[in-house]
Amino acid sequence: MRLLLTNASPGFKIAYLFIFLLIGLFVAGVVSNLLFLIPLFNSDSVLVSVYVNTVTQSVFAIAIPAILIVAWTNSKPLQYLKIQNEKSISKKIVFTVLVFIFSYIFASFLSVWNEGIILPEWLSEVEKVMRTMEDAALETTSLLLSGKTVGSLILNIAVIAALASISEELFFRGAMQQFIQEKFKNGHLSVWLTALIFSIVHFQFYGFFPRLFLGAVLGYLFLYTRNLWIPILLHFLNNATVIIVDFFWSDTDWYNRIEGVTISYTFILLALVSILATIFLFVIYNKRASKNYNYDTDSTDINI
Repeated sequence: MRLLLTNASPGFKIAYLFIFLLIGLFVAGVVSNLLFLIPLFNSDSVLVSVYVNTVTQSVFAIAIPAILIVAWTNSKPLQYLKIQNEKSISKKIVFTVLVFIFSYIFASFLSVWNEGIILPEWLSEVEKVMRTMEDAALETTSLLLSGKTVGSLILNIAVIAALASISEELFFRGAMQQFIQEKFKNGHLSVWLTALIFSIVHFQFYGFFPRLFLGAVLGYLFLYTRNLWIPILLHFLNNATVIIVDFFWSDTDWYNRIEGVTISYTFILLALVSILATIFLFVIYNKRASKNYNYDTDSTDINI
């Protein structure tokens, strides 16, 4: 593929990324309308429409813009995106699973706390708008998770977990985070700015902070492992867990108790342990990765 934007600065790369996202949204709308002309895709079904729109937007507005901008600005796009096989991937997968497990309680705590935020009286109208948007998003999520057949479970894992994790990580970590790091020369800043944008573009204030935290975890996984498959894996685990738990246990008492959990001292303590354990995992991993990476620059392959 030709390097059409080979001289583009990091700032312009970020701008192009958002421009192509907007173009992709338009293309996704056109493709969705064309698909609805096919009898197989019944546009009168709200559920079918949601699936079709979700898939087309993931592909045309998120994944393809990231791939195109990277391909047009780098001679080795796959190497830039860090989509590669490596001998040490198994250890990175174990690290990712541990991060997911240990960070889950803190993410849940943030979710409960965020949902309970009440804005000042002078922002009451803003709060009403945000609550309306949140209710609409929850209604869409409930619709997608309403199917109770094995087919609907597989479809949700494929669309909501697999496709979403791949497309979003290509866009936010593979492209945006690296463009931001090129511009500011600071890995931590690139992680948090990308996480902030990642959370904002979902337009869900009452899920803003847990999504910000998730974005940061995904960003640091990418920063430290230098492999895009790793944040894709955690993103997939995060989405798939919600889908699977809801499918098998949504009608159980313990699930309803978890859904109705409130902030307590025990919950705060568990959340504190969760975030400290997560930070500890990253610190230990980064020390080992940095040591082995420095060794690799003078000798053989990285062995983390």
